[in-house]
Amino acid sequence: MHKEGKTPSVGILRAKAPFKVSVTEAIEAIKRFNAHKPKLEVSNDENVAQHNPVATTDEPGNLHARVETLEKEVAELKRALHKIINAQ
Repeated sequence: MHKEGKTPSVGILRAKAPFKVSVTEAIEAIKRFNAHKPKLEVSNDENVAQHNPVATTDEPGNLHARVETLEKEVAELKRALHKIINAQ
């Protein structure tokens, strides 16, 4: 969870544990985690992407391909959101 950037919570720990965990055990585990919180290791590629999320090339073909990819991703996100809304 930590590598994914998620902060552990009682509910998440209890849900993901391969065995039954009480609320007090989960709270103690979170306290130990926070006391010795490991630093999140970020690879150089991810670090560069975080600081420079937009490519600097303005080639029409490259921009066109990026726009198409983004449009597909937005459409997929809309479908997923629509499923979630309709499920509730």
